[in-house]
Amino acid sequence: MVKVHKGETVALGVALGAVHLRGYGAEVDFPLRIAADEVEIELNALRSSLGESREQIEALKAKHGDTLGEAELRIFDVHLGYLADPMFVDEIEKLVVEERYSVRAAIQKIAADYERIFELVENEYLRQRAGDFRDVATRVLGNLPAVSGTRTVEVPAPAGRYVLAARRLTVNDLFRLDHERVQGIVTEEGGVHGHAAILARSMGIPAITGIRDLSTKVREGAFVILDAGAAELHVDPDAQLCEEYGRAAEQFREAAAEAGPSDIPHETRDGTSVRLSGACGNLSEVGLAVARAMDGIGLYRTELMFLVESRLPTEDLLVHHYAEVAAASSGQSVCFRLLDLPSSAQVPTLPRPLERNAALGLRGVRALLDDTRVLRLQIRAILRAAVSVENAAILVPFVTSVNDLQRVNSAIVEERHELRKRGVPCADQIHVAPIVEVPAAAFTCSALLVDADFVVVALDDLQALLLAADRDAAAVRSYYEMAHPAMFELLQRISAEAAAAEKPVVLFGEAAADPQRLPFYLGIGVRDFAVAPARVGAMLDVLQRYTIDECEKLAEELLQAPRGLDVQRILLRSTAGR
Repeated sequence: MVKVHKGETVALGVALGAVHLRGYGAEVDFPLRIAADEVEIELNALRSSLGESREQIEALKAKHGDTLGEAELRIFDVHLGYLADPMFVDEIEKLVVEERYSVRAAIQKIAADYERIFELVENEYLRQRAGDFRDVATRVLGNLPAVSGTRTVEVPAPAGRYVLAARRLTVNDLFRLDHERVQGIVTEEGGVHGHAAILARSMGIPAITGIRDLSTKVREGAFVILDAGAAELHVDPDAQLCEEYGRAAEQFREAAAEAGPSDIPHETRDGTSVRLSGACGNLSEVGLAVARAMDGIGLYRTELMFLVESRLPTEDLLVHHYAEVAAASSGQSVCFRLLDLPSSAQVPTLPRPLERNAALGLRGVRALLDDTRVLRLQIRAILRAAVSVENAAILVPFVTSVNDLQRVNSAIVEERHELRKRGVPCADQIHVAPIVEVPAAAFTCSALLVDADFVVVALDDLQALLLAADRDAAAVRSYYEMAHPAMFELLQRISAEAAAAEKPVVLFGEAAADPQRLPFYLGIGVRDFAVAPARVGAMLDVLQRYTIDECEKLAEELLQAPRGLDVQRILLRSTAGR
């Protein structure tokens, strides 16, 4: 009988294949305690495993050196750092020498202790580091020589295509995936809006999360169907179900393959041009945006360099990375979003006290203005990197008032002046735009546009704050996903004010690529979108089905709808016959 397990959608798509469990480890018998005369044997085993683990990671880094960007490759350096960390090694040796633990038991105890610590801290950064630590511990365990007649052997992945099952969805795991063989991902934990989820969507890998105790629900090698659209995992499906889903999976793969360069113009059915630019966070995603013929990089997230570095990145390092992004974009426009990290991230290079409600505290431009060294560091690096970019921009996150934007503009003028005094080449001009996600900024868009070249609307965050609903909280998910009339009215107001100022408005986020709402955006006059590269194909399909006149009529009808239910009915009706 087919067993169906329900989770949450991370990235749409369908996948079939044998399951490969990663990070669970085989259940083996090994001694918890050892005799005094076995201590040196155990310590030698530890040293041997550490050395072999280092060689493996360095080989992986060398192998991927030509395909991954500099920031992504630093993940391997984080792993090497753990292996060389005296605290990590000393903790193991202390348990072996003083308490007579076996090396295997010592590593598992320390990993479990760290696991409990990370579970108590609610932020994406530490969870990513927890994933790195678990990977390193698992690798060291797997490389331990046979001690006391036991050895944990890592279960190899199936020979062909497979579905990866893991405890958590981590950025590090995604960087290490064999994309030709991994058809889908299912995890026990992992936010549907975090960095790892964004990366999964940009790679076009179907993924779901939220299925607890995976190792008890599916065995290694079991055949499964992953329906990410329905957020379901079908275990041991029958032939008919496999045939039905097999066709859907093939269509998904064909759609992904067709998402590259095409002769389909970025315009509506009646020939109105629409700009589809990439929303990216690393060089791989930039390359994907270029490969899929997108119109530049509409938003580049700059957090990665601050997350993977063990110390504050230097100006030269940032210049190098930002210049790589500009070069990878093939001369098209690039918009760099300034650092946006809430205090809950607890980045070691940027120590800040925890706030009771970090999402509404010192984040985005607030944190940058509170400690201007990072603001000015990024501004200098972007100005230097953009010296040969025709259309570069600085995007200012979490703007609340005109004062935020004016202070950033002043800092740009001052840093450009200082660079010129030192004879350092830098961009003569650079566009500046606020990212509107705070409702107060949305309601004062016309004032912001006086000091801005355009405006970027972060739809997902704006909707969360406008509706007072955490998009990652299951209990209020229905409130966040509500098609609330207030959101549509506010977007129409922003678009009208931008049109009056004769400046563009760019929609950014997952909601910007929503096929149901896209005609409404076009109907209120929006022509610029910054979305994940994987979403381009679906957006082009929608554009080909509508004229601007049809979109305007739909927008007018939606703006007159009094309730969310009415809005949803209109949206469903508008797409039913197309």
